[in-house]
Amino acid sequence: MKIAKNIEIKFLGTSSGEPIPRGDDCEQCQSKDIKDKRLRASILINKKILVDAGPDVLKQLTRSQIENLELVLITHDHRDHCGGIIDLTKIKKDLEIIHLKPGQHFAWEGIDFYAFKIRHSEVVTTVGLEINSIVYIPDSADLEWAQKYLKESKIAILDGSVLNRSFAGHMSINEIINQTKNLRNLRQIYFTHNGHTHRTHDEMIRTVKALGDHRYTLAYDGLEIEV
Repeated sequence: MKIAKNIEIKFLGTSSGEPIPRGDDCEQCQSKDIKDKRLRASILINKKILVDAGPDVLKQLTRSQIENLELVLITHDHRDHCGGIIDLTKIKKDLEIIHLKPGQHFAWEGIDFYAFKIRHSEVVTTVGLEINSIVYIPDSADLEWAQKYLKESKIAILDGSVLNRSFAGHMSINEIINQTKNLRNLRQIYFTHNGHTHRTHDEMIRTVKALGDHRYTLAYDGLEIEV
């Protein structure tokens, strides 16, 4: 298989279960910074492959971007990750959609995908995704089953739902940093699926760098990276 030289990833959404702001008086919800406006977590790879399609998908993609899609990958069947599938297929009826299963391994246009099981929900099977040298885990109760893939990767995109304590199937940012900061193979660690922490984007970036190091940051809606 010919491996793609570069992967372009666009963060279409970086919030957890509901969009942010959430209507209270905290600094996060009252912020005027566009980076504090978040839709539900989703990424677009090379403008053709969508990973997760939540209820915000028609706000995240134009009709022409949907027509350009070739593949949709779903990490698990929670509404914030799959609630927009029907909307997508109304626009592009022949769109290929894969509900990923642990151990699933395939290539698409020079990109190698491997789905591995992640502990998140007791009811719904959840996977993380290895994408060439990137590991994408938007929801995780722990990283025990992800260690092999984290040690193989250059970039990690991880669960930013809660800051100080694990809650409702989500490992805290504190714990994630403690378990990953010694992995020197990771050149950059992004948090997505970011929760209602009551802290602004800029304040959270300062926080994760203080807890970890310069490699840690928060993704925001519209961020584009190339790996």
